[in-house]
Amino acid sequence: MKVKKPNVVIYFIVFIFLYPLLKILFRLKVDRKNYSPPKGPFLVISNHSSFMDFLIVMLSFYPRRLNAIAAQKFFLYKPLNRLLPMMGCIPKNLFDPDVRSIMGAMAVLKRGDRILLFPEGRCSTDGSYARMHRSTGKLIKKLGVPVVSCHIDGAYTCMPFWRKGFRRGNVRLVIAGLFMEGDLKQLSVDDINNAVDSRLSGVDSPPPRKQFRTFRASRLAEGLQNVLYLCPKCGAEFSMETKGNLIRCALCGNAAEIDRAGTLAPMPESVAPKSIQDWNREQIMLETTRLTGDMEPMVEQVTVRTPALKPGEGMTESGKGELRLSPQGWHYDGTLYGENVSMFFPIGSVPALPFDPDDDFQIYSNGKFFMFTPEDSRKCAKYALLGEIAHRKFSPQDQMTPGIDSGFMF
Repeated sequence: MKVKKPNVVIYFIVFIFLYPLLKILFRLKVDRKNYSPPKGPFLVISNHSSFMDFLIVMLSFYPRRLNAIAAQKFFLYKPLNRLLPMMGCIPKNLFDPDVRSIMGAMAVLKRGDRILLFPEGRCSTDGSYARMHRSTGKLIKKLGVPVVSCHIDGAYTCMPFWRKGFRRGNVRLVIAGLFMEGDLKQLSVDDINNAVDSRLSGVDSPPPRKQFRTFRASRLAEGLQNVLYLCPKCGAEFSMETKGNLIRCALCGNAAEIDRAGTLAPMPESVAPKSIQDWNREQIMLETTRLTGDMEPMVEQVTVRTPALKPGEGMTESGKGELRLSPQGWHYDGTLYGENVSMFFPIGSVPALPFDPDDDFQIYSNGKFFMFTPEDSRKCAKYALLGEIAHRKFSPQDQMTPGIDSGFMF
């Protein structure tokens, strides 16, 4: 595929107006002590904890312009369907073999430019580094150019993907060299993956000097019920509700208050994990015990959306039916484009399910992708979590790395 160079005028305008805002609103600090710009083309990789990560990374490398690899779905909506190609972005079907995106990246590097890649493939649910596809190491080795890493701290606290808008706070970006061209020839794919996991998870990065927190202490919990769906006291699902800084179970009254650093403090006679990360790990461990090889399929009535035929119109409702999760995979029986269909997505081909809280979860397969919305849209986070656990437990060959601190290391 032909990939344009990022538009120099748009890039400059965005830098002039938005980079100062990042500095003001988030007190953005960029650490470049261990970064020396490679001569010629190189690959930039970064962890992905918020929707502003693209801006933080791309603008921090200015005047060097980056061609970013981005999820295919963003290219379907106006005005992004025109803006992203102008900025040299490369569409990618997530967690699905995509020769088009690989060829696009190779073409960019061949002409001497630079690529930006977020190996996790989706925003982190709880702020910790999520796992990545093992093919990432293979891709890095094949591209054969120097690799520069970016580790972002604080962005999740300021703009978690489970809520709308942002909160002012502190954000820190550490840019450092990870691989030189000669290193990649000597390293195995597993070695490369392990080094990427360690760097992007922050394991081999110096700890921040101070805890990251927001500047505003109101409405910090609102939206959190869309990812923390399990009450840690009574075990009820989808009973959590939020208001202001409080998350509370509507059934048993168990409640906790979240502070500006994301720490949870249980209210009197309540119980709660210490952090969003710990709460999500408890959900992971519970669902792990529920998913067994002899389990009955989990059934959900869903609405299906697919890309609209007209460019820029986003996703359109294409059918309704029944979606089942079994140890073998995902089964859909229902309508699609006015016809009765039966689709099967093997568990080995769906290593992770990106999702939009309280809206949909997505399955990418054979160059196509589908958005599934359950009748109760609060279940999106649960099904995304179940899909990743099922792949890890039932896939003959797990395609995802452990993730260091993802909660999936079982």
